[in-house]
Amino acid sequence: MNAWRTLFIIFLLPLGILRAESEIRMKALENRVSNLENNGASDKPTHPITPCAGPRVKNGMDLHLFADFIYWTARLDTLTYAKTGHGSLSSNISPTKGKDQSVDWSWDPGFKAGLGWSFCHGCWDMNLQYTWLYTNVGDTKHSNFMVPAFQILPPSLHNNDLNFNRAHAHFDLHYQVGDLELGRNYYVSKTLKLRPFIGAKGTWQKQDYNVFYDAIPISTLNNTFNFNAKFNHSIWGIGMRAGVGSSWQFSKHVGLYGSLALTGIWLHYDTLRKDTFKTLPINPQTPSVETTTLSIQDRLRLVKPVLEFALGLRIESYFGCGRYHFLLQGGWESQIWVNQTLYISRDNSYDKFDLNLHGLTTKIRFDF
Repeated sequence: MNAWRTLFIIFLLPLGILRAESEIRMKALENRVSNLENNGASDKPTHPITPCAGPRVKNGMDLHLFADFIYWTARLDTLTYAKTGHGSLSSNISPTKGKDQSVDWSWDPGFKAGLGWSFCHGCWDMNLQYTWLYTNVGDTKHSNFMVPAFQILPPSLHNNDLNFNRAHAHFDLHYQVGDLELGRNYYVSKTLKLRPFIGAKGTWQKQDYNVFYDAIPISTLNNTFNFNAKFNHSIWGIGMRAGVGSSWQFSKHVGLYGSLALTGIWLHYDTLRKDTFKTLPINPQTPSVETTTLSIQDRLRLVKPVLEFALGLRIESYFGCGRYHFLLQGGWESQIWVNQTLYISRDNSYDKFDLNLHGLTTKIRFDF
């Protein structure tokens, strides 16, 4: 027995002492790490990489309503209906300086209206917006040196010496667009906010373009005609939309906003062109004859790009102890529907025109 006790004291007792000392040191190290973490958390609180920029009201429904008044002009660039400054070779008369004649594009009121809501997760928000605009314009020109802006005669009656004295054109556009956005508004610095978004765009649009030429002399037919060209252009479609909005804050309540968006939209086209000539008889008792020389209808399905830009000033503030938020902004907005309008032509398959819309846009937004 004495021998076993001696072995226990010599070998096992030191091992027990070393194990107890190791546990004490490990416990002390864990306490030190825990204290350092607690002190660091209290001295330097952590922040998210992209903190939420709202707006988010207190104890609200996380909904917002907005309405825009727009005062825009809608134009088809390079669209003309007649050209002045063309002389007659048979009469040997030099014309005065002329120009391409287009309709008198106007500025028209319209509106946007929408609903949005904010998600509880990650400061994401969603907006649904509807845009409406209608324009109705025309123009009339009298000149002794005027010719058509596009080919109106069939190849068998091609006449380079084709002059008339009066032309009239009329254009109207029904423009309706719906946008759905999913975005997140956040700070990238103390005074700069960004809101990238993705979503969808849908549209329904209708254009009617009518051109009239009076008293066209066609020497090969030994007669004089009135002419009418009718272009109908209806589209509807849907596509993917993405972009980014930004706000440079001069102060807590005032900022400069800007936005950029790009859409690739699939469009269904229904186009029509109809050309009609009506004879002007020399004898008033002789009935006039109306002849359709071109009647073509086509349906197309194409993908077109849409570019959108906006820039302006913004004022916003909270009130009611943070339960409500109000925003007022105004600026300039532009949209370019690249090669969107297609008119059937005699020379080529289609004449292509960009639809440009731009003008003043003012917004009121209320969060509750």
